[in-house]
Amino acid sequence: MTRETVLRYIDQHAAEMIDFLKKYVSIPSVNTGIEGEGKEKEVQEWLAETLRGYGLAVDTWAEDAKKVRPNVVATLKGKGGGQDLILNGHSDVVAVNEPEKWTADPWNPVIRDGKLFGRGASDMKGGNAAAIWAVKALKDCGADLKGDVFLQLVVGEESNEGKTIGTTAAIKRGYKAPFAIVVEPTNLEIHLASVSLFFFEIIVPGKAVHVCCRNQVVFPQPYGLACGAQVGVDAVKKALPFIELFYKLEAEWNQRWRDPILGAGGHPTFDKQGVGVFTVNPAIIEGGTYLASISGQVKITYSVWHPNSVPAETIWEEIRQAVSALASTDDWLKEHPPVINVPILQEWKGYAVSEDLPGVVSLKRAIKNTLRQEAVISGFKAVCDSTYLNNNGIPAVTFGPGNLDLGVHGDDEYIPISQLIDAAKVYASFILDWCG
Repeated sequence: MTRETVLRYIDQHAAEMIDFLKKYVSIPSVNTGIEGEGKEKEVQEWLAETLRGYGLAVDTWAEDAKKVRPNVVATLKGKGGGQDLILNGHSDVVAVNEPEKWTADPWNPVIRDGKLFGRGASDMKGGNAAAIWAVKALKDCGADLKGDVFLQLVVGEESNEGKTIGTTAAIKRGYKAPFAIVVEPTNLEIHLASVSLFFFEIIVPGKAVHVCCRNQVVFPQPYGLACGAQVGVDAVKKALPFIELFYKLEAEWNQRWRDPILGAGGHPTFDKQGVGVFTVNPAIIEGGTYLASISGQVKITYSVWHPNSVPAETIWEEIRQAVSALASTDDWLKEHPPVINVPILQEWKGYAVSEDLPGVVSLKRAIKNTLRQEAVISGFKAVCDSTYLNNNGIPAVTFGPGNLDLGVHGDDEYIPISQLIDAAKVYASFILDWCG
């Protein structure tokens, strides 16, 4: 058996791989992003049955409290004496909150202009499908491997449960290797690092009063008539300078804290993500309690994505100092300062590995030999389970088909079919080298 035989197999079975992905996407496996709420059972059971049909050894088990969210690990067994490998991906997908904005049914995948549309196509059932079919190609072609290949198809990634019931659980169950590839969508770039994520909220106090009194709240009144904070305080107006503050800090932090990998533009050629990675996003703004009242409070929830090289605690302290300084310029807020709660909801640290890792060197070679182009080295501008592999002593990078700007977490999510096929070829070529 030659490498060309395996690559030819993938080309010849491309239609079957696409049909597999269409079926995979058609089974909703929604995770709202809240721990404990993933609905992965049906899709994981289908995966386990399908992979057993492919002749792979399959292990399923659930770590969640209700035992209804099974992980699936399929193994292509080597004969021994070689290096093992993990190909890791999650089966849960984010919800479709506004299906009317899609141009097709998100759960009934369609193909248009060489792209497969559907929820999870890029994030990340496409990457999983490519990894599965790379392994199937090797098995069906009779590849004589020394090392084992573990397909870790896990749950809970979208709710940061990779640290508990998903990827970490697979590692603790014994599925370990000296290298791992997380097949998240990277536009077929090798991502050596990811950002870190945390959420915080700022609560700006006001003073609610009947809306008919707004003129007294906003405008100076004749001497002796109550006005301003004596009557009420518009929390929305008080919050505006803080919104501007964080837009300003977002720009400054991108200039101050630059990273050689994340948001740097890629090397040796440019990546497809753009420069700049330090983002401060006002995700949710909540204010007011009654239509006929001036808003007595505004709460803004922010998501912050920052280079892993910048400690979160450093950012938290600057947030507190900047808010305190700005509040000191306002008579009302001097006495009623905004509240900063950080971190809230979740904190998800990034990862970073060296380009000199043997696995990275081999992956670069597989890309060059298979796609006839130099590998692009860059960073993952979101968070993923590569963190938990690295945290558990397994060096991991992120490399997969699709990209985060292809409707991921939004409308009309899709994956280019050409990337799906190319990814399967790269994985297969890499396995032949790595697992011997």
